[in-house]
Order: sequence, then structure tokens, then C-alpha cells
Amino acid sequence: MIRLWTVTALYLANLPFADSLFVVLLTLPMFFMVMVGLYRIRSRRFEIGDVFWFCLFVYFVISPLQRIHEDRIGGATAITAYAYEPQEFIAAMLIVVLFCLPFLFVPMERDEPAAKVDGLPLPMPVLLILNGLAFASFVASEGGMERLLSSRLEQDPSQAFIGSLFFLGLQSVTACLVAVRFHVARSRLISLVPLLLVIALLAVSRNPFNAPRFMLLAVWGPVMLALCGGRVPAAWFYVVGLLALTTLFPVLNITTRLGLGGVGDLSEISVFGNFFDIPSVDVFDMAVHAVRFMSAHDQMWGEKLTAILLFFVPRAVWPAKPVVGGLDVGNELFAAGMYGTPNLSFFIGCDLYMDFGFAGVALGGVVVAMLLRSVLMAEWGVFGGVSVLRILIASSMPILLRGSVGAVLPLFVCQIAVALALSRRVRDQAYPARLYQERLRR
Repeated sequence: MIRLWTVTALYLANLPFADSLFVVLLTLPMFFMVMVGLYRIRSRRFEIGDVFWFCLFVYFVISPLQRIHEDRIGGATAITAYAYEPQEFIAAMLIVVLFCLPFLFVPMERDEPAAKVDGLPLPMPVLLILNGLAFASFVASEGGMERLLSSRLEQDPSQAFIGSLFFLGLQSVTACLVAVRFHVARSRLISLVPLLLVIALLAVSRNPFNAPRFMLLAVWGPVMLALCGGRVPAAWFYVVGLLALTTLFPVLNITTRLGLGGVGDLSEISVFGNFFDIPSVDVFDMAVHAVRFMSAHDQMWGEKLTAILLFFVPRAVWPAKPVVGGLDVGNELFAAGMYGTPNLSFFIGCDLYMDFGFAGVALGGVVVAMLLRSVLMAEWGVFGGVSVLRILIASSMPILLRGSVGAVLPLFVCQIAVALALSRRVRDQAYPARLYQERLRR
């Protein structure tokens, strides 16, 4: 019940401040969908469904309640240049609802018997060697230690190597597996030194002063969850989620851009104010902008989907490769002075809308829901009883839902590929042992 009570309390707390009855009615379908999705989760532990539905709740229920003012959309500090028609707000919400509806039929709880795979990760010395090589390669691919330790605004993107995210993915997954070995170790004192080592290296690679907030979540989330065996009380997730939205993410929004120089600005953060105007959550804003953008453009007929699926093809090899929808809309908003950067969030349903309209959104939601269902039912990615696969998905879910998907897929795909490659060895080792045990029973 903690899920339903938390979401209901947040909704009711923000409801009196809604701009109009129209805004309330606009958010109701998504609110009811989130409630049904959370109601279907019976586990008392944190599940992938908690991340999925809670993120949708914040992005497409709470944010519209807070950011829609008359015919404009934006937070208290946003510069809004455009006025929108009610049908544009409705069309944006319809995109979200159509895409998310099939996910109500995806079980997002962990099936312990189905996910059970006997076997531990690679031996600790091998994991440490892989982790060290990945760290060294990541530092070199990022242009050296000096550039790596500088703030994001000081980093020159041209110095980074396109394959650096593979090295970061390898480093983060091996660090997660070291945490798994620490969790299941009989003597944790012996496993403590390797754990501290990989954590120290990861703190150099991605820390609050040199990495985007959601990338920090993608690389540090798996390690933290692995230390708990992937089993965390659901109540903890909602407490941490609220603290992250009102305190942690606003802090990281400053430190990741300005580095240590931004520490002096932290005193200006208002936790109470952030509760009623969550900063940097503009996913629904961008959906509305996308609807307006497409009213003046023809459908793209697969350009945006191509940009997402072929994210791994360097633009140097294919200069004419299509860009994701977030950049199309973002460049227009940036040129209008509404945002300080064209690199903005963008829900994947909006990419499909730009390509194929509402029919593409509905069909795309079904396909993605089926893909998620098949991945969650897979038996690989489990090490020592800890589902690293689900941990990786849960840690990247917020940024995958926020988008732009084509821009945030590389690290996630690299992490999944590494987990798949390493889990094959575990399964190969575990299968003969189980076969031998079955023969003994006969």
C-alpha cells in the first residue's frame, strides 16, 4: 500500500495548486493508469515497476499540474515564448497514454523461481583486472585524467572517443559484480578491499562534478542495489525518490555543470519549493512542443526511429544520419530563446508520433512493451541469486523514459551487452551442475 499512498498523497498535495479544472482532467487518465500499474505490484520489495510507474507519474502527472499556466507551459523560472491550444495539450497527453497503455500487461515483479540461476560472477581477480583495464581505457578515451576530472561545461566533447561508453559500461558492470561477490561472501572483510578499490575508480570516472545526473544513476545505482542483493523495501525507494527529486537532483544539476565552483550556489536550493515545482522535469513540456512542431511539418516516416535504432553508427561515417526528434524540437526552442541548450529531454512516444502519428505511437508502445516483457522473463543476467539484469534496467529506466532515447541508449546497451557476455559463462558453468543433480535424483 505504500506505493498507492505515496502517489495519492503527492497528487492530492499538488491538486489545489493546479491552474484550472482542464489541467486536472488532463492528468486524470495517466494518474489512473499509474495507480493500476502500482496496484498490480504485490511485492513489498522494490521492483522495476516502481521505477517505471513512479517516473511516469512525476513526468506526466505531477509535472503538468505544476507547469501548465493558462495557455503556456513551464516552471516558475522558465522562459515560455509560445502559447498553446487546449487540443495541443490533449494530443501530447494522448501520445503518452497510447504508448504506456500496453505496459499495464507487463509483469514488473521479479519471478524468483524463474530467475534463479546457480553460479557466481567471474573470480574476483578476473573482475578486478577487467575493471582496471576498463578504467584505464575509459580515462584514455575521454582525453586524459585532466579532462575527465573537469566539470561538464569545461569538457571539450571533441576529445572524447565514441567507444568510451563501452569502457564505462564494462567498468560499471564489473564494479556491480564485485558488489555482488561482496554481498554473498562468507567473509566480507576479505572482499571489502576489492570493493573499495572498484568504488574508488568508479568515483573518478563518474562523480557529481563531471557527469550528468542520470548517468550517475546508471553507473552507481547498480552498485548500490547489488550491495543489498537487489532486494530493497519498497518504502525505501519512495523515500529516496522524493529526496532525490527535491534535494539530490537539484544539487547535482549545479555540481555536474559547474564542478566545485558551483558549491557556493547550493545554499539557494529550496527543498520545500522544489516539492511544488520540481526542477528540470520538462518531459511533458517537450511533448507539447513536439505536437506544435509537427503541426508545421510532415511526418518523418521512420527517420526518428532510424536515428534511435542506429545510434551506434558514428556521424563521421554517416554524415546524413537522421537526428532524434528531441534535437529537431530542441533546436527550434533554442533558437527561440526558450532554452539554453538544444539537447533536451524527449519521450520516445514523441519520436514515434513524429514518424507515424498516433498509429505509430500505439504500435510502438506494444512492441516496446513486448520487448521489455521478454527481457524481464529472461533467465540470464542472474549472478549468485542477484538479478543484475533487472538492476541495470531499473537504474537506467528514469533516463530511458525521459529521453532523448537515441542519446542515452549507448551506455545502457553497453551495460546489457557486458552483462549478457559475462552471464553466458555463469550459465555454462551452472548447467552441467544442475544436469548432474537431476541425474542423481533419478
